[in-house]
Amino acid sequence: MTAPAGAARLKSVLTGVCLAAVGATQVCHAGVVADGRGWISEAGSHLEDIYQQGQPELFVTGYAWHDPHTYTAAKLATLNSHAWGFGAGKRLVDADGNDEMVYAMVFSDSHRKPEPVVGYAKQWIWRPTQGPISLGAGYTAGLTSRTDILNNIPFPIVLPLFSLGIGAIRLYGTFLPRITDKLNNGNVAFFFASIQFR
Repeated sequence: MTAPAGAARLKSVLTGVCLAAVGATQVCHAGVVADGRGWISEAGSHLEDIYQQGQPELFVTGYAWHDPHTYTAAKLATLNSHAWGFGAGKRLVDADGNDEMVYAMVFSDSHRKPEPVVGYAKQWIWRPTQGPISLGAGYTAGLTSRTDILNNIPFPIVLPLFSLGIGAIRLYGTFLPRITDKLNNGNVAFFFASIQFR
C-alpha cells in the first residue's frame, strides 16, 4: 500500500469511527437536532477539519495499572502491566487553546494480546503558568476489540481522559471502571504519551 493510499484509508477509518462521538458533542452544543443527517454531516465536516488542519502526533503506550482491590493476587500475577504499543493521530488546538484529536493505536492488553483502538478525544486545557506546562481533562470515544470481550468483535468505548503537557510532549491517563461487583475485572488505569510535530 502506498503512503497516500495508507493515509486515505486511515482518514476514512478515523472518520467513520469518530462520527458518533463528535456527533454527540455537536448535539449537546446545539440542543435538539431535528434532522439526524444534519448533525452527521456537521460531525463529518468537523472530523475533516481535525484531520486536515491538525498537527500530526505519534503515540507510545506503556503501562496499565490493575487495582489490587478488584483482582485476586493469583489473577494479578497473570496480568500484563507492560502495555507497550504505538499509534498516530492528528491534534487540533482551537481558539481557546483546547484540544481535539483523532487517533489510532494498538498495544498489548492485560492478557498480552494486541488491542487496537481508533477514536476521537476532546480535552479542555489549563495552563497554570506562563511556561510550557499544561493540564488537560476531557473524554475519548471510539472503538476497540479484545480477545476476551465479544471474541474480538469491535465495541464502543467512552472513557475519561486526563493529561499533563510539557511543550510538544503530553502524558495521558484514562480509567476503565469495573462494571460488576465480581472480582477480577475493571478498575484499570492506562497510561500513554504523545509527541506532536509542527
